[in-house]
Amino acid sequence: MNISPFVSILAGIGLFIIGIKAIAGNMSQLAGRRVREWLARSTGNYLVGAAVGMIAGALTQSTNAITVILMSLFKADLITMAQARPVLVWANVGTMVLVFAAAIDIHLFVLLLVSVAGICYYLDLDRSPRWRLLATSLFAFGLLFLGLELMRVGSHEIRSLQSVGAFFAYAAQWTLSGFAVGVALALITQSSATVSVITMAMVSAGLVTLEQAMTTLYGASVGSGVSTYLIATSMKGKVRQLAVVQVAVKVLGIVVLMPLFLIEQYGGVPLLAHAIRAVTGDASVQIALVYGVIQLVSVFVLEALNRPLWPLVALLSPPSVEDTLSAPKFLYAQALDDPDTALTLVDREQARVLSLLPLYLGQFDAWDKSEAVPTRAVIPAGAKSLLAAIDNFLKELANTGASRDVVELIGNRQARNLMIVAAHEAMDELSVALKAKFESAELRTLCDNLAEGLGALLLTAEEANRTLDPDDLAMFRGLTADRDSLVDKMRRRVIASERALSVNDQQMLYAITSLFERVVWLLRRYGTLLAPVSAGEAAPAPA
Repeated sequence: MNISPFVSILAGIGLFIIGIKAIAGNMSQLAGRRVREWLARSTGNYLVGAAVGMIAGALTQSTNAITVILMSLFKADLITMAQARPVLVWANVGTMVLVFAAAIDIHLFVLLLVSVAGICYYLDLDRSPRWRLLATSLFAFGLLFLGLELMRVGSHEIRSLQSVGAFFAYAAQWTLSGFAVGVALALITQSSATVSVITMAMVSAGLVTLEQAMTTLYGASVGSGVSTYLIATSMKGKVRQLAVVQVAVKVLGIVVLMPLFLIEQYGGVPLLAHAIRAVTGDASVQIALVYGVIQLVSVFVLEALNRPLWPLVALLSPPSVEDTLSAPKFLYAQALDDPDTALTLVDREQARVLSLLPLYLGQFDAWDKSEAVPTRAVIPAGAKSLLAAIDNFLKELANTGASRDVVELIGNRQARNLMIVAAHEAMDELSVALKAKFESAELRTLCDNLAEGLGALLLTAEEANRTLDPDDLAMFRGLTADRDSLVDKMRRRVIASERALSVNDQQMLYAITSLFERVVWLLRRYGTLLAPVSAGEAAPAPA
C-alpha cells in the first residue's frame, strides 16, 4: 500500500501543531508588562472585554494560552474575575478566524507568507530584540498553513484507497466513535481548532461525512476543556476558577447541541446539519460553520447560566489560605479620595504583613485570630502579593494630585514597604537555615537562642508598629539599637569552643548570624520610619 499520503498527512499535522504552539508562545511573550497592564485597564466594560478576548483568541489561536495569561493577571490582582470572564469566554469565538481561513483556498498566500518569513530570517530579524517575535510569528503562521496544505493533499490522495474508505465506513456506524476521536485529538493537540482543521481536510476528501465530523468537533470541544483543566491542576484556590469557567464554556454548548444532533440523526428532524447544507455545499465551509456554531452557542449558554453557575464554580475551586492572605483586607479603591483615610488603611495593611514575620519561627501570638493561620509554605508568596498590592495602592494615591505633605507621607510608607519586603526575604532564608542539622552542639544551642531572641524581637516590633505607643517604640528601638557586637561575640564563642568545627557548620554559622544581623538591621531601619527618634533615645546606627 502506498504510504506517502499518510506521511503527508502526518507531516501536515506536525507542521500545523508546531505553528499553533509557536504562535501561542510568541503571543504570550508579546503580552509583556505594558500589554498586561493595558489589558487590566481596558476590561472594565463587558463589550470591551469581549472584543479584547476575540482579538486575543484570533492572534494566539490558543484558549489555553489566554487562560494562563489571565490566571497570572488574576493572581497578581491586576484583573478581577468579572473583568477576566468576558475575555476568556469570547477568546473561544476569536479562534474561529483560523478555522474559516483554513476553509478558503489560500495556496498562493501561504507561499508568499513563507517567502516573507524567509526574507526576515535572511536579514537576521529573528535575532533582533525588536523584530524577533514578529519574524518568528510570521514563520509560525507559514508552518501552520503549509501543514494545512500537506493535510489537504494527503487526504485527497488516500480517498482512492479502498481499505481507508472501508475503515471510515465501519467507524461511522457508531456516533460515540467520532466523539471519542475528537476528545482524544483535542487532548493531544490541546486545541479544538486544530482538530477542526484536521477534520476539515478529511471531509473535503470525502473520507467522513458532515455528521461524522460534527460528532468529532463536539468531542474536540469537550477534550479542549479537559485539556485546559489539566493545565490548571497545579493551581489552587480562586485562580483555578478561570479554568473551571473555560471547561464550562466548552462543555455547556455540547450539552445543548448533542441532544439536537441525536434528534436530527435518529429522529429525522432537520436541524443543524440540514441548515448548514442549505447554506453552502462547500465541505470546508460547512465544518467552519459547525465550529462557529459550537463557539457561539457555548458562549450564549454560559451567559444565560451565569448567575447559577458561579456558586458551583466557587464550590469546585474555593479560595485557599494563600488567596485570603494575598488579598488586601483594608484597602479599597474609594479610599483614594481621602488621603488621610488611605494612609491609615495602608498602615493597618502593613501592620498585617509585619505580623507574618513571627510565623516563620512558629510564633503565632501576634496573628489575627479571626484569620486562618497560613502554613509556612504560603507565607512568602502571600506576603509578596500583599506588599505588591500595597505598593500599587500607594502609587495610585500619589497619582491623585495629592499635596506635597501627603506625597512625603506616601514616600515614607513606600520606604516601609521596601523594609518589610527585605525582612520577609531574610526571614524566609533564616527560618530554613535554623532548621538545618548541625554536627556541633554549641551551634545548635546558638541557633535556638537566636530563634528565641528574634521571635521576642519580632513580637515587640509588631506591637510597636500596631500601637505606635511611645513607650513601645522606645523599647523596640532599644532592642534593635546595637546587636552586631553581641552577635559577633556569640559567633566567636562558638568558634572558640569548637576548635574542630566542620566546614559545613562554619559556613552555616556565618550564614545564620549574618541573616540574623540583617533582620535586626532592617527592623531598626523600619523603626526609624515609624516616628521621629526622640531626644532621649539613642540614634540608630547609620545605613
